Amino acid sequence: MARLLDARTSQGASYTNLGSTITLLANTPTIIGVVGLNTFGANGNIRVQFTGIAELLLPQPLASDTVIVLAIVRGTDMTGTSVAYTLHGTGNTVSPVQAITINASDFDVPYPPTNELVYTLFLFCTIDAIRIGMESFNAIAFSD
Repeated sequence: MARLLDARTSQGASYTNLGSTITLLANTPTIIGVVGLNTFGANGNIRVQFTGIAELLLPQPLASDTVIVLAIVRGTDMTGTSVAYTLHGTGNTVSPVQAITINASDFDVPYPPTNELVYTLFLFCTIDAIRIGMESFNAIAFSD
């Protein structure tokens, strides 16, 4: 039977149009969430499940080869172990506002010597865009 170890949320923005906007520079991976999960007392395999969302305002008309990426890595930088990643092609979209989501998991995770697993969610786009809200990263760790 699975045992819950820890659950964490990194919340950048809970809803759209917060009154302030942040530019997402083209081809620049940007951290939008970091979580640290306590794994003390884990037995057997460690499994982690993730959800995440980011919302962008894209320029129009949009190039057909525009791509938005959400990437989860184990660690705090892009040199960490890549866990999961999703590509979302946005070319020829009608709406300039795009909400991008990810659902992923990391299975058979090595037991961390410090009892803490750290994961980072990166946002990347092939064009300049505006981060307009809804940025959230959730992680839940389980063991046998």
